[in-house]
Parts: sequence; structure tokens; C-alpha cells
Amino acid sequence: MNSDGATVGKSRGTANFPILALVAGCLLAGCGGSSSGSNLGPAGKFIGRWSLDTINTTFGITCTQGSGSVNFWSELDFEHGVLSDVSETSPTCLAPGLALDVDSSGAVLGISNPDPYTGQTPLCSIGLGADANGLTVYLDLTVTAFDFTLLAPVKNKAPTALLSITATGAIVQDDGTGMGNYVQSDTCSYSGTNDTYHRMSQP
Repeated sequence: MNSDGATVGKSRGTANFPILALVAGCLLAGCGGSSSGSNLGPAGKFIGRWSLDTINTTFGITCTQGSGSVNFWSELDFEHGVLSDVSETSPTCLAPGLALDVDSSGAVLGISNPDPYTGQTPLCSIGLGADANGLTVYLDLTVTAFDFTLLAPVKNKAPTALLSITATGAIVQDDGTGMGNYVQSDTCSYSGTNDTYHRMSQP
């Protein structure tokens, strides 16, 4: 949910709720071997569902109103893309989600920039719930790096990989006019390096 400069100028002021408490509530409610998949092309080794292993996440968000540790992607769902090698389709980001391509090494998925579906900088809009007035609040993350790197296979073990993300963000919320406009109430940065995932399913 992007908000343009004109709309932001109409902001009703700073949101009257603790941002990190809202983020934590969203997460608690559920807001993200050996098959090489060689017959599925370069994306074959990634396609499927991956589950987060890391308990003490390296990911953190820093906003004007507060900061904390949080990885929004408790699971990653990779499907074959149409305009990119892979689409990340977990419920973390609102549609269209994130478009990713396999790099020349075949071992890393990276963000497609610009997004081939929108022609814009990659954006992940994460629903955070509602504010005290019942108005919908989102975290808009402008993603500058999203790297998912396969680790060396281990016999009789599920494939594993590391996720690293860098993004800037804005907390935006419905302005209450009923016109579908959103106003910015905070700015944030978000990043993390090498949280571990294992593959739970494959084609």
C-alpha cells in the first residue's frame, strides 16, 4: 500500500499505537534431502516450501517509534515464476509478492529489480492489522536485497539455505476517508543476514 507525497501530507499525525507491539501481534497470529530438481531448470532446487530454523533471528526492524528483532518470513513458498525464475508466494507479502531470479552460480536466488510485473522497485506490503480506530495498517518494505543461498547438501538431511534481506520501510495506514488513501506514520529500516531454512516440500 504505497502512499504518495500528496496523500502523506494529509496525515492525521503520528499513529497512536506502539508499532513493535502491533508487529509482534501480527507474527503471533501468523501474519511468513537430496532432490536437485534438475529436470525443473535452474529454479528446481528452490521450488517448494522452506521453514525457518533460526530461533534467535538476525533480522531486525528499526523505526522512529521503536525497534526490535523479527523475521516476517517464518516460511518461504517458492513457485515457478512467469516473468522471473521464481515467485515468493507465502502470505507475508500482499500480491504480487516478490519476483526472484537464480544467479549464474545456480546456488542463489536474488531479487528481480525492477520488479518484472510492476516495473517498479520491489515492494513487499505486510499487513500489520488495525490501529486503535480500526483502520488498516501496513508496513511497506522497499527491498534492495533479498538473497536466498543454498548450503552444501548433507546426506539424508533436508536441503538448507540462508536468507539475507535489506530493505527500507514505511508504516502506512488508511486515512479514514473511505477513498482508499493511505498516510505515512513512521519510517523504518529492516535487515537480517543468514537466517537458516530447511526445505519442507518440493514439486
